[in-house]
Amino acid sequence: MEELDDLLKSLSAQVDSEAVLDLSKQLIAVPSHTPAGEEEAAGVLERFFRQAGLTTQRQRVEDVGVNIIATVPGDSEETALLLNGHLDTVPPSSSMSHPPFDAVIHDNLLWGRGSCDMKGGLAAMACALAVIRAANLPLKRSILFAAVASEEQGNRGTAALIEKGLRARWAVVGEPTGLDLIIAHKGVDRYRFHIEGRAAHESMPERGTNAIVAAAYMISALDRNLSPRVRQQTHPLLGQATYNIGTIQGGISRNTVPDRCTFQISKRWLPGDSPAAIRSELEDAIRDVQTEAHVSIVREPEFDRISHPPLELTPDHPLTRTLAATVHRIIGRMPALSGMPGFTDAALLQQAGIPSVVFGPGDLKLAHSDGECIPVSELLQATRVYAAFAVIAANTP
Repeated sequence: MEELDDLLKSLSAQVDSEAVLDLSKQLIAVPSHTPAGEEEAAGVLERFFRQAGLTTQRQRVEDVGVNIIATVPGDSEETALLLNGHLDTVPPSSSMSHPPFDAVIHDNLLWGRGSCDMKGGLAAMACALAVIRAANLPLKRSILFAAVASEEQGNRGTAALIEKGLRARWAVVGEPTGLDLIIAHKGVDRYRFHIEGRAAHESMPERGTNAIVAAAYMISALDRNLSPRVRQQTHPLLGQATYNIGTIQGGISRNTVPDRCTFQISKRWLPGDSPAAIRSELEDAIRDVQTEAHVSIVREPEFDRISHPPLELTPDHPLTRTLAATVHRIIGRMPALSGMPGFTDAALLQQAGIPSVVFGPGDLKLAHSDGECIPVSELLQATRVYAAFAVIAANTP
């Protein structure tokens, strides 16, 4: 144990704070809310790894961008650990606290779009690999880093990794957690209700079937009937399941009885639930609505293509215990084991058979916000934890 502590202290001491900040700034400076911007950010990482003496692989993700994969090889071809993060961000708003791509450091915070979600985490992971490479430590198994495309638009980059046969013993997704461990989060499922009525002149509404009115009855029934159901669906770390009706469109003119109306509904679902049960729940909720309109419930195609299940890893899983112990060794406190409301790529990886947790620098509440920033101290601490944990994972029997 003392020998391991000495090794990890030595590794932590080799983390170059200027390198971590410089790479973070370079990534933030790239407007990667478009596919072209994602490719530019991928190029930043490729150049960084080239200078660090690590080879990279560029994996094309159809229609959306690229994944960048870097490896620190071990004695065997087995991958002990995947460090995963996404290249894309949401677009900047017009009222951000600092210019979104200037990567300003103010009050010991690094500001800018993507600083928190999640270019800071990406930089910390990449720099951790560079430190391990430079230290030339013996590794029984390989360590893999993947910067993925289009996480904000359907998680398509990590889905592509999995489709290409990615395997690893464990995975850590570097979304912002304040350096605590997220071992559970909700899944997402989305559906469209298509209501078909019959058009008529508004002066003769009896000749038509008003699709908007029919939709209103259905929305009322969903609100009334789903609420008691989701109150029964709870999780100790995640609280209650939720539904949201997010969009509605209908009608072609104000003087025509509308023959079409569509609305979207989303469920944030818990472990133990399923898409089949969700569809049944929706159908049951509107079963007693009386209308001449025709109703069809269609799952959003992206959720048919890529399932978005919940994440759940037990507190006593070896990944949870080993990462928590590493955080304690490096930063001097035991991390909280928590749940989070948002969705991450960790759930896709775990569904593919790779036990996964979410751990990274930054405050999730600042993600996508006008005041997006990340503490410089957390960036450096995260880099040290990633490096130490990767070495432990690579050498754990």
